[in-house]
Amino acid sequence: MKYANYRSIFKMYELVQPFLKYSTPLEETLPAGKILAIAPHQDDESIGCGGTIIKHVETGGIAEVMFCTSDKNYERMTETEQATKILGAKLNYFLQFEIRSLYKNIQQLSERFVTLFERAKPDVIFLPFMIDNHQDHVAISKAFLKAYKKKKIDCLVYAYSVWTTLIPNVIIDISDQWEKKQKAIECYKTQTATRDYVTMASSIAKYWSVVKGKNTQYCEAFFKASASGYASLIKKIL
Repeated sequence: MKYANYRSIFKMYELVQPFLKYSTPLEETLPAGKILAIAPHQDDESIGCGGTIIKHVETGGIAEVMFCTSDKNYERMTETEQATKILGAKLNYFLQFEIRSLYKNIQQLSERFVTLFERAKPDVIFLPFMIDNHQDHVAISKAFLKAYKKKKIDCLVYAYSVWTTLIPNVIIDISDQWEKKQKAIECYKTQTATRDYVTMASSIAKYWSVVKGKNTQYCEAFFKASASGYASLIKKIL
């Protein structure tokens, strides 16, 4: 793993222990009014935390999504509009970095984060888990740390996974929201044409449902921390 090496992974297991409980709690609602989901690519938001976004909006919350990269594909932009409409996102931000360029542009990305965090003022930020196995996903956490050092933000972080399973300390039941989440993922036809993201997402959601039990069918799992706590972990691990 090039962007989060194995030494970092072993260190992570040691450092995250204080955040974990023997039985991962099931969280019914987010402790938030407004959430901001950071998606490295146009589809990560639906795959990684789409059910929770939908659930939050259904209970009266506000959701916004920040897309960090773009492949300049008109069709994919249309797909994104359709998907985020299903999610219930009130506003989308498009940073327009090239795909697989975030690791080379962490400073610029962090500056955009500072500006948009001040503008959005979220209570909760969703972002990929710091060792999620994609260079753009790891870059998000590095940019988050730089942004936090420049301008501290008082919010919670819910880290989600796409390419690498994480060690969760909170699980959210999305059984009632799964159908909408699936439709949101299916909007990205340019992406699902080459990889079955619905099966990937449903398999993970079913897995966490079995882990948690309690009559759930689909669940999303997150690593939850304060912004300061998450920034501290990034600094120690990456």
